[in-house]
Amino acid sequence: MLTKILLTILVIAGAWFLLLKRTRLIQPQVINIADKPLGSSLWRRYLLTGIFVVLGLGLLSYSVWYWRDQHRVVTVKIVSPNAANNGEYRVRKGDISDSKMVTLDGIHIRFSTQERLAIIETD
Repeated sequence: MLTKILLTILVIAGAWFLLLKRTRLIQPQVINIADKPLGSSLWRRYLLTGIFVVLGLGLLSYSVWYWRDQHRVVTVKIVSPNAANNGEYRVRKGDISDSKMVTLDGIHIRFSTQERLAIIETD
């Protein structure tokens, strides 16, 4: 029983000394600005800013391009093995999914796996 108590006290003391040592390392230190080269930190700061600006502009331009592409109006021709169900519809490109589409008039059309879609882009 005594060994358990001594071991517990030893672990608590060790943790206490580690925490004291850690707080001494974390305390702020005085930095002499004259010793550091100023040009490298400015160059690094402007480089990072430039990289973020280029990434932001790239993301913005891709988003605009994707939005315009999804809103492009195309003509969809549904070809069915059954000749009576053929039809042409004007649809936004983003409104076409795997098994359905929505026309510009707001008509929801579902098609089966046997039907074939021919998408004709009109400029």
